[in-house]
Amino acid sequence: MSTTPPIHAALVLGSDSFRLLVGVVEDGALRPLDSFHAPLRLAAALDAQGCLSPEAMDSAFDCLRTIRARLSDHALAAVRVVATSTLRMARNSHLFLPAAQQLLGHPVHVLTGEQEAVLTYLGVADGATHEPDTRTLVLGIGGGSTQLALGTGRHVQKVASLGLGTSRLALTFFSGGRIDAVSFAAAIASTRAKLGDETPAFGPGRRDRACGASGTIHTLARLLADNDLAGPITRTRLESLASRALDQGGGGAALAGLGHLRLRDVTAALAILLGLMEELEIEELEVPKTGLRAGVLAELRHGRAALAA
Repeated sequence: MSTTPPIHAALVLGSDSFRLLVGVVEDGALRPLDSFHAPLRLAAALDAQGCLSPEAMDSAFDCLRTIRARLSDHALAAVRVVATSTLRMARNSHLFLPAAQQLLGHPVHVLTGEQEAVLTYLGVADGATHEPDTRTLVLGIGGGSTQLALGTGRHVQKVASLGLGTSRLALTFFSGGRIDAVSFAAAIASTRAKLGDETPAFGPGRRDRACGASGTIHTLARLLADNDLAGPITRTRLESLASRALDQGGGGAALAGLGHLRLRDVTAALAILLGLMEELEIEELEVPKTGLRAGVLAELRHGRAALAA
C-alpha cells in the first residue's frame, strides 16, 4: 500500500525578509508545494539602541498572521521556525519572540551564526548532484550577517559567521544618499578586512566549487540577467553591475529590475560579494536554488542535531 509522504514547512525570520517553504520529498528530491516571501527589512529597523521599533514589530506580526493562515492550508507533519541575525542581536527580541510564537503556534529557534551556516550548507548539499567528495564552499549574505561553510557531501568541515550584512554596510557607507566610487571601494575593503584570519580556511586550495545560497545572492543574479549581464556570477559581471549602480547613484540611468529594492542595499550587497570573491579568489560562483529553508527541511527529515548549541 502506497503512503503519502509527509509535508514539512520551514519558516525563516530573516534580517531582510520572512521566507516560508512548504514541501514534500518524492524520489529523494524536494518538491515545493508552497512558498511565501515578505521583504520586511528588520535589520534596517534597529534603532540606535539596537531595538526593533514598535512599527517594525507590528509589521512583522501582521506578516506572521498571514503566514499562520497559509500554514493552515496544509496537513503538516512538522514545522520548524528559525530566526537569524537581527533577532539574535535585537535588545528587545525577548518581547518579540514570545509574541511571534503565540501568533504562529510554533516555537521560534534563534540560530547562532554557525548554525545558520551549517543549515544553509545542508540545504545546498541536499539538492546537489556532484560527486560526494567534491569540496564545496557555500556563501550566504543577509541583512545582518554573512555565513561561510565548507564541506564534502553532507559533512560540514568548517564554518564561519561574520558580523557583515547588507543593512549594516549600507548604513555605514551609503547613508544620506551617498553612493559613489570612493564609498564603494571602502565597503569592499571593509568586507575583505572582516574575513581576516578566516581567509586561508576557505581559500582556493581548500575547495573545488563555490556556491552562493541566499536571497541576496539570488537577487544579484537576477539583476545581472535583467541588465544584460546574464551568465555565471563572476567578478567582471559584478563590477559591470556595480558600475551601473554607481552611475544611478550619481544621477544616471536606473538599473533595470530594481523594483522595490533600494539602491543602497543593492550596492552594499555588491560590495560584500565582490569583497568575498576577491579575498577568497573565487573566479565563478554557482547559484543553486536551495539554501537555508531547504536546510531546515532537511534537518526536520533527517533528525540532524544541526540546531544544537
